[in-house]
Amino acid sequence: LVPNLALCFLPISIRLTAPQKHSQHKHSQRQHFNTRLASYNSTTTTTKSILEERTLDLIATKPTVLYQNEEDFDILNNMTTEVSNEMIEASIPAESSISDAKRKLEVSSSPEPSSASKPKLSHSVSFIGGIDDVDVSPKGREEYASDIPSNAVNLCSASFGARVLFATDEWFAKADNLLKDSPPEFDEDAYCEQGKVMDGWESRRRREEGHDWCLVQLGVPYWTSAAPLSASTPASKLQLVGIELDTAHFTGNHSPQVSIEMATTVENPISVIEGLPNGVQRLLSGGRQGTGHTPTEVEQAQKAIDGLEFTEILPRTPLQPGHEQTRYHYFPLDEPMSLQGSTSDGDWAKAPTWVKLNYFPDGGVARMRFWATEVKEEEKEQEEPAAKKQKVTDTVSLYMPITTGPICTVVSHTTTTNSKEELPSIVAAKENLLEISSDVNGGKGVACSNKHYGEPWRLIQTTMGEGMWDGWETARHSHRPAVIQSCPKTKLMDTPLNDWAILKLGQTTSGVGIQKIILDTKHFLGNYPESILLEGCCHESSIEGDEESFWKSSSSSSKVKWFPLVSRTRMSPNAEHMFAKDQIQNAASPVTHVRLSTYPDGGCSRVRVYV
Repeated sequence: LVPNLALCFLPISIRLTAPQKHSQHKHSQRQHFNTRLASYNSTTTTTKSILEERTLDLIATKPTVLYQNEEDFDILNNMTTEVSNEMIEASIPAESSISDAKRKLEVSSSPEPSSASKPKLSHSVSFIGGIDDVDVSPKGREEYASDIPSNAVNLCSASFGARVLFATDEWFAKADNLLKDSPPEFDEDAYCEQGKVMDGWESRRRREEGHDWCLVQLGVPYWTSAAPLSASTPASKLQLVGIELDTAHFTGNHSPQVSIEMATTVENPISVIEGLPNGVQRLLSGGRQGTGHTPTEVEQAQKAIDGLEFTEILPRTPLQPGHEQTRYHYFPLDEPMSLQGSTSDGDWAKAPTWVKLNYFPDGGVARMRFWATEVKEEEKEQEEPAAKKQKVTDTVSLYMPITTGPICTVVSHTTTTNSKEELPSIVAAKENLLEISSDVNGGKGVACSNKHYGEPWRLIQTTMGEGMWDGWETARHSHRPAVIQSCPKTKLMDTPLNDWAILKLGQTTSGVGIQKIILDTKHFLGNYPESILLEGCCHESSIEGDEESFWKSSSSSSKVKWFPLVSRTRMSPNAEHMFAKDQIQNAASPVTHVRLSTYPDGGCSRVRVYV
């Protein structure tokens, strides 16, 4: 079955393994591959047949070439190129039979490793130990480094064949990054279409019920510090000694809580993978940043793994932000968790161990490591514990933005580039309405609850936002609900958590009052607020001392009366939300300041108030 699947998806793998953002070197490498492929296409049927057979054998017998981290994305292509080169350079006559050609080549599809490489362990691992001795107290790395044995190997490493099988959302950074061996990197000037480039797995700010999760197949080490292992040593065992999570550089966007579950001895894994959305394609080609699964696809993935027996090995545990002094989290096991080969024929791919990492509710982690050591003593019979099946909260309607209706008019920045529909802000300019919130008309950003990714003065610029950096965005709330739930009445996120920004208008509204309000989430695709509340007040008295301190102080609440202009309303990503006069509450009331509240957090590009 595996070779057949590989044959179906091999062309897709070849096309997708070089993301656009790869370096010029990788682009040249791909051009070289295409050149060799063209040369191959002009060769004989015998040569093509051998190349196809060799490629399929490679995938079936050496699944670890299908690495998931970016450094190894071209492994399969390179292997295929090498095979193609051999076939071309061997100059096999067209009249040669396939069997004769094979004898001439005499090259194994899976060569023995050199002294510099790592021999492959040919049997799988399965859980046979207890789970009650997990210490969930994070430590700094300098405190726990000595707890990790010097001969420990990371089963969650792409170099050992670990791979991500599914992730609910990979908008900001793909889950494959969790499996990298290299330290997490951070470039403060590096941005991409989705926003800040982060080296880890980061999902969107969750705006609907449920939580994010990903499914990882653990790898098998090719070696230990003592000696290479092989299928001829059936008593060889591994034991899990600890789990390490690193939130490096995720300072305002780390996942506040996580849990980890393990499913062992997964029978017929290919069948389960076929049930996952794009499961086989991902197995061959890896994940893609800037993507997220629909609610239907997440339900499909949940159904595919419902038959597996998951055991919680790390209960829901808080994580600290990714500053250098708080980034490391190590969870040692008081009693090592025994792992052993689970198939008689030593084929680890027939019964792999899968791990489910749960974010509560969303966010980012840079690296995940499962540290294990080899057990030398003779295998002892142990009673397997009864694994408890852990049900994940049903996920519905992940991202259903508000559309034009009785509440407001919603125009996406994406649709206006391909249609004649005009943005409400452009229409307002043509109507000669005065944008009294803008900085050119005397507007001012005076205070806010959080400045992690931007300051409120950016909200009142007359220009269109140039990027997420050119708006006001807060850090993710560290105490946001672990599992998002909706209020049955309002259908909005059931939480009082919010961030706020106060803007001073260039003049007091009077006469006919406010004519239009536009709330713009341009560029905020995975981090727009779930909902927004806009309030107004009339405070014309002079403020003594620092203006920002006044608005943040408790004394301001007794002196200022806020009233709603736009009641708490759902937001959509990358769009202008226009509220006409008849959709604005208290539109005729005098207003000197407006207060924008984002629930529970997130970013907004512009706030425009017109008279």
